[in-house]
Amino acid sequence: MTSAYCTVLSKGRLYQAVALFKSLELVDQDSPIFILCMDEDTHRVLQKLKMKQLNLVPVAALENELLLKLKETRDQSEYCWTMKPIFLQAVLNSNPELERVTYIDGDLFFYADPSPIFENQPDCSVLLSRGDIVIPSFEKEQIDMLQRLLGRYNSGFISFKHDDAGTDCLEWWKERCLEECKNAPGEGKFGDQGYLDYMSELFPNVCDITTPGVNIGHWNYGQHTFSWKDGRIVLEDGSPLIFYHFSGYRIVSINEIKQIHETTRTDLPFVHELYQETLPHIIQHIKTLDPEFNGFASKDDNK
Repeated sequence: MTSAYCTVLSKGRLYQAVALFKSLELVDQDSPIFILCMDEDTHRVLQKLKMKQLNLVPVAALENELLLKLKETRDQSEYCWTMKPIFLQAVLNSNPELERVTYIDGDLFFYADPSPIFENQPDCSVLLSRGDIVIPSFEKEQIDMLQRLLGRYNSGFISFKHDDAGTDCLEWWKERCLEECKNAPGEGKFGDQGYLDYMSELFPNVCDITTPGVNIGHWNYGQHTFSWKDGRIVLEDGSPLIFYHFSGYRIVSINEIKQIHETTRTDLPFVHELYQETLPHIIQHIKTLDPEFNGFASKDDNK
């Protein structure tokens, strides 16, 4: 299957995204990665990386009168989220040979070949990643409330097949995000993510991903154990960890990497330690390529 990945990227998340690209290069060298660069700094640095898989698109190439008006009223996160389905649709339209396009957040990190995700469910036009909250220290009422506000799915990994159901669903998602894409959790709506809850009701062949080891993050790692086996990271049932979602990282400097979602928990999987060891190497590499680039977060950046 001819497949591609897409992401929307601004300079404040570039260090993590480069770690993502390098991890994906090790497990899937054949699939192109299309990147919507939300600022000139991001475009410049990624050009200097000279990674063969990367296909860079400046945001200005997609912006029209409507989007420029929305840009004035939405914060940076909201505008980036608004652009996700627009960019996915643009990639499909300009690359008709693609059979599937998959959105990946810049804070993912791959440990194994992702192709089983698609091979295990070949008839699914849309593949959604569950965002079920499993945090043992939380009361059930607290979890239920968060689930209602944030939705049942996580939009950090969502895949659309280039068929009628897939493209119809993508068009619907785009229209909803243009209407409203607020960075404020609310029942039934949260950024681009809340709309995912309705896709299976409105369109055929919308499936929950069944392959294990996919999109594990701070909201659900509590239901898993992680270990090394034969040189790879596996879960409690022996399934490989395909990718982890390192949400909540804020890189203040090469020596200060914060995790804002995990300030009190002491049971973090060891993949966090490995990730925190990787990021300084990425930062140093980018500094060598482009000494003027600054992708660091401010100390009070908790968004």
